[in-house]
Amino acid sequence: MKVVKKSTQNAPAVAGFIKAGELVCSPTDTLYGILGSALSPEAVEKVYRVKGRERSKPLIVLFREVEEAERLGVSIPERFRGRLKEIYPAPLTVILPLKESSPFRKIFKRDNLAIRIPDDPFLLKVIELSTPLFAPSANPSGLKPATCCKECKEYFGNLIPLCVEGEVIGKPSTLVSLLKGKVEILREGAVPTRKVMEVLGG
Repeated sequence: MKVVKKSTQNAPAVAGFIKAGELVCSPTDTLYGILGSALSPEAVEKVYRVKGRERSKPLIVLFREVEEAERLGVSIPERFRGRLKEIYPAPLTVILPLKESSPFRKIFKRDNLAIRIPDDPFLLKVIELSTPLFAPSANPSGLKPATCCKECKEYFGNLIPLCVEGEVIGKPSTLVSLLKGKVEILREGAVPTRKVMEVLGG
């Protein structure tokens, strides 16, 4: 497992691994995650296999902007579009329906998707240079998430060829569902519930 420091200068190299269909351990805007191309069925299958994750458990996908998610078939209700743009980027994950035309329906075998616009210049640059990224926590299912490249290597060895060394806030994102046309808080996290409701629920 090769290690590089988290910096926008290293974003092109990381994006190169992503575009080649590889997995990358990296800090996200919340915890250490396993990054890969959310538009690659092969990369998606690989991350489920490496983590030993049940295929029924969804993956969060990181986008560069709300408009990018919409272009790829994420259906954002009109009443929430402006509000999401107001709160993003932020460690807030929102579950939204997918249009019939979305490539994610076939890749993830789901009719909805959990999305986030990360408040992190490095991640945004990697997405810009590659594709939207899936980003589950960096650990085999059932174990504690890794907090550094040393722990990533202990977990995955050479199954993941690259690790980005950097700091994380160590707190998961707040998880919200908008599937029923209203705000449902599914998990308390880095964004206080009060702020979510002020922006999205008003």
